[in-house]
Order: sequence, then C-alpha cells, then structure tokens
Amino acid sequence: MKAIDLTKILKGYTSGWVALSADYKKVVASAPNLTSLNAKLKKLGDPKVILIQAGWSYNTYIG
Repeated sequence: MKAIDLTKILKGYTSGWVALSADYKKVVASAPNLTSLNAKLKKLGDPKVILIQAGWSYNTYIG
C-alpha cells in the first residue's frame, strides 16, 4: 500500500479526535473527545470514516 501523507489535511488539528473520509481526502468532523465526535458523525448519517487522534506531528504515524 502506498504511504498517505496526512500532514496537509490534518494541519491545524493538534488535539482531540478527527474523522477522515474513507479515501483519506478530507476531514469529515473533529471533536475534543470520541463521545462528541460520535455524536457529530451520527448527525451526519454515520458516514464511513477513519478515526485518528490529533497530535502535534504526524511524521511517524502508522495506522
């Protein structure tokens, strides 16, 4: 599988949780905790997403 560079799409998300689209091309929602993020995703119709914890650096993230 080809490596996916998430640094541009996740720029500005330094804490909490982020839900990425299944194709890793956009942020669907973000929230300070998983409970809040889950509530936001339910309001959006429970789209298929990839959950990632936000951080200061994604250089060494392996998911």
